[in-house]
Amino acid sequence: MKTCSLSEAKGSLGRLADRALKGQPTVIPRGGKLVILQEYRLPDHADEFDVLIEAGKNSPHRPLTKKVLAEIWARGRS
Repeated sequence: MKTCSLSEAKGSLGRLADRALKGQPTVIPRGGKLVILQEYRLPDHADEFDVLIEAGKNSPHRPLTKKVLAEIWARGRS
């Protein structure tokens, strides 16, 4: 797993995204916490997607607006 600073990641985001899609995630330390850039695979079944959306809505992270949730929901259902 590669580690790089946020400023390094900004300049090479395309390359890091390509690496992530090949199974090589990158860790970016930010404010004493870690951000991981890795491939995300949508669940095969709609039920699993619904559970993930609910978990995200109930997480302690930044709240999502109704508009953003609607866009995520639409992409997941298509």
